[in-house]
Amino acid sequence: MRISVFAALVAGPLMLAGSALAFSQRDWDECQASDLDRRIAGCSGIIDDRGATGKSRAVAFNNRGLAYRHKGDLDRAIADYNEAIGLDGKYEPAYYNRGEAYRAKGDTDRAIVDYTEAIRLDANDADPLIARGIAYRVKGDSERAIADLNEAIRLNPKIDSAYFNRGIAYLYSGSLSQALADVTRASELDPKEAYAALWVEIVGQRSKAPSRLAQASAALDMAAWPAPVIRMFLGETTPSAVLAAADDPDAATRKGQLCEANFYSGEFALLQGAKAEAARLFRLAAASCPRDFAEGHSAIAELDALGENR
Repeated sequence: MRISVFAALVAGPLMLAGSALAFSQRDWDECQASDLDRRIAGCSGIIDDRGATGKSRAVAFNNRGLAYRHKGDLDRAIADYNEAIGLDGKYEPAYYNRGEAYRAKGDTDRAIVDYTEAIRLDANDADPLIARGIAYRVKGDSERAIADLNEAIRLNPKIDSAYFNRGIAYLYSGSLSQALADVTRASELDPKEAYAALWVEIVGQRSKAPSRLAQASAALDMAAWPAPVIRMFLGETTPSAVLAAADDPDAATRKGQLCEANFYSGEFALLQGAKAEAARLFRLAAASCPRDFAEGHSAIAELDALGENR
């Protein structure tokens, strides 16, 4: 599960007011397209138009950076965010998105600096607070993580990702009851979110609470990943079958799913009391998970809790 707090590709207002602008409505439409190559072409047309306003070009750089990031080209994404910030130093989305790119590269400290600036520029935006909270949790600072997530929830009590990430922070700080309350609330807010349902099961079993996974699975897409993981916790399939199901023709998708297959099979082994097998699987996840996947950082936390030398 990627630890981005949102997956939206579009950022920035429509900037076509005024007849002096040479770029077209078509350029702008393309610069917001869901197709990444079309988006890059459309944004590039605005960026290359020296008659465009600085604000318009900043938005175009930011949107093109988002496209590069989703294509996995983090260096180009960061370069575009740099340009956006150079054109408009008060453009909050560019700081937030650059922070996301730095975090995906594993540079948590730079990510925190950018999230902090985004928060300063827009104190009412919960997203950078959630992102900074996640970054602090990655660094092992549960107290700061929980403080940021508390503030995000104060700003938006209906945002499921804030409860979910606070629940994970509580779990690894040893507050099991608060962890269960938060992941349960996250699942209630978004019953279709498979990862929230999965963590309700994991934390619930540690708390000796009755399983709710069979009931929760009725609202989930059981034809899509991570359905094999859900079935494993329901006792309907095996860890080896989950590992086989993680294979995918797309290399990036395969890497993410193998990461999750190893991590959640480790959690399943841990619940069965098989600590040595759990540690083996957590080590695989810690070594191979993409840097922006929560499971890699959680695997490290689990190894620490087990007293295992990674």
